[in-house]
Amino acid sequence: MLKLLTTILWKAWYVLFMLLTFLALPFLLIFKPFVSPGKYRHLAWLVASTWARVTVRSTGSRVRINGRELIPNATRLVFIGNHQSLFDIPCFLGWIGRPVGFVAKQELFRIPALSQWMHQLPCVFIDRNSARQAMATFKASAEIIRQGHPLVIFPEGGRSDPEVLRKFHLGSLKLPQMADATIIPFAIKSSWRIMEIDNHIHAAQVTITILPPVRPDDPLYNQKIELAEHLQSMIGTALNE
Repeated sequence: MLKLLTTILWKAWYVLFMLLTFLALPFLLIFKPFVSPGKYRHLAWLVASTWARVTVRSTGSRVRINGRELIPNATRLVFIGNHQSLFDIPCFLGWIGRPVGFVAKQELFRIPALSQWMHQLPCVFIDRNSARQAMATFKASAEIIRQGHPLVIFPEGGRSDPEVLRKFHLGSLKLPQMADATIIPFAIKSSWRIMEIDNHIHAAQVTITILPPVRPDDPLYNQKIELAEHLQSMIGTALNE
């Protein structure tokens, strides 16, 4: 009963918090014509990362990130990792320490205020039911990456069971290859404990582990099956530690 009451109160508070966040969007857009694209993106990320940290910490949860020093200074980056929870995006966005966008499912595009905020990062939306539209999205995403804006992709194609890492979709690896980008694998552990246990809010200790990158000059880079197995093995090992 206490968990239910806590969850109801948290959801009521979070609705108000999201409304305040959405109201900040027009003020952000006012600055857009007066600053460079890089500075605007950094400003959008500062707002989004503040939202992300408040979202996670309001549940009583904490996030620890390991291996951030492994992220290279390359301008073209794609982060690839597992997907356990609705809280994965705020955990990653709030603690990675740099601007990133996400390759998100098409359904989120239908939420007007949220999709507008995601566009500012920028994020892109993929329709998994249409191979043609998915390829068009990847081409647009590759151009964003080539401009120096890192993107995050979850190659499992959806949230996975906390104990089982789904097989990675080989098509997901087309994105970094199209952009000639360095792949940064990462593992998110225990984010599912925040809400996916029983749909109630719980305080959890979430760990994000950044793993050794795979660069375009690595012989493994263009071997899709071997590359997918390599990434999945590294991420799976990190989750089991």
